[in-house]
Amino acid sequence: MQEPQFKGFFQGLVIRRGQKRAIMAVGHKLLQVIYVVLTKKEAYRDPGVGYEKLTVARNAPRGLKALEKYGYGPSKPSVQAVVA
Repeated sequence: MQEPQFKGFFQGLVIRRGQKRAIMAVGHKLLQVIYVVLTKKEAYRDPGVGYEKLTVARNAPRGLKALEKYGYGPSKPSVQAVVA
């Protein structure tokens, strides 16, 4: 079963912005969705956006670059291994 759209959105924002701002942002997003549903007179369909996967995909390259900066990246062949 997939996670609801607003739950993942909230959990991602709480980490970065705090609980109060995350609640306001989710409320704002809900109002936008309600407005669109009422104006178009269509049933709501959850888009199924995986915010956790998006966050990992966006932040992973930055984390890998930081690890490489501090010497924890892919191992480079040492000078002794090349000479031998």
